[in-house]
Amino acid sequence: MKISLIEQVKKYGIESFVLLAVFAVSWIGFGDYMLVLMLLPFFAALFFKQKRIFLFRDKLLLVLILALTINNIISSLFAIDNPKTTLLSALWFLALFVPMSYVRFSLNEENDFFAKWILPVGFIISVVILLYMYILFLHHTLTVGLAFDRYSFFTMGLASTPDMILLLGGLGYGWLRQKEGDRYKWLGLVYVIACLIGMLLAFDRGGVMAFFIMAILLLSFDYKRLIVFFVIVGAIVAAILFVDAFESLRRMIDYLYLEATQKELLELQQISTFRAAWEMAFDHWLLGVGTNNFSKYSAEYGPKIKWAYAHNLILQFWAENGIFGMLLNLAIIGVVIGRWVKSFRKYKYSYIALGIGASFIGLFIGNMTNCTVYLIKIGALFYLLAGLMSSVHFAVKDSQKGTEW
Repeated sequence: MKISLIEQVKKYGIESFVLLAVFAVSWIGFGDYMLVLMLLPFFAALFFKQKRIFLFRDKLLLVLILALTINNIISSLFAIDNPKTTLLSALWFLALFVPMSYVRFSLNEENDFFAKWILPVGFIISVVILLYMYILFLHHTLTVGLAFDRYSFFTMGLASTPDMILLLGGLGYGWLRQKEGDRYKWLGLVYVIACLIGMLLAFDRGGVMAFFIMAILLLSFDYKRLIVFFVIVGAIVAAILFVDAFESLRRMIDYLYLEATQKELLELQQISTFRAAWEMAFDHWLLGVGTNNFSKYSAEYGPKIKWAYAHNLILQFWAENGIFGMLLNLAIIGVVIGRWVKSFRKYKYSYIALGIGASFIGLFIGNMTNCTVYLIKIGALFYLLAGLMSSVHFAVKDSQKGTEW
């Protein structure tokens, strides 16, 4: 077995092991500079014709990312006079293209490194993260009493932990379900429920909704487990209502209807920032305010604190880089999702492909009330998943045509 694995990764061995390191450090919260780990082998690969052709094979995404980079540079040049944001715009090409193309070294017709090495490591890390959060909750319950708090893994931020659960939830399920046998179907369901409970402990409302939608997508090809999932979720909701007491729920509803409450909610930082993003996008609809400049302008539109992001990924694209920046970003996301829909069931590891796409879509949905893909440790993983979806597409094409990379 070891000889077989070595033969499989020999052609792209260095790149594959670098990607394993990138995924490992990212999943435990040390991924702020993970792109640097890929840059050296990426540039080294350009000196080899076969690898260079391999990296630049996806002409459509290459054109879209180049167009987006040029748009962002123009946006920053005309929107502000700060050269730093123009430089950041120029780096958009590397931030998107490197992870989306590099990941294909570990997922193609010749190399199963992603499925056989990276996913198992990611699954183990996800179990460690969940157990750590469970232990924190149990300790808090035994020492303080039953009260919900916003738990996070100790090397991650409060905003990063829910995203990592989203990312690892789909990938872990795909890896488990790829194994044959009814036992793994039930293990897959147990894993999804365990991740959902972890998301509840992370106390991220957008993350819980995104995970719920992702879970439905994961289980949509397993209707028996899907029904059980709905029953369990219903029981969890009923238990939360019971613990919280219906009287507390009634008081909360009454509180929300108070006129003073309405004014207070509108002044909440997240909601006021969301409203500011709308106004900023309409005021600067063509060019935006420039890359990474949202926080510099947000205070002018209402929020008392200068938030770095708009709590909505689409609005963030529009407010910072104008209408064309938003459309180009959505075009890139739309292309990879469209390819994935057409090809994931035809891939030899169809459930792994399902998990990849579900994690990506879940993270995208979660960023409708957040914008953590602007954090490099989350954003790089977001675009790595996008690259994996395109890799599945090309692997299916090559398997059908019998061609080589």
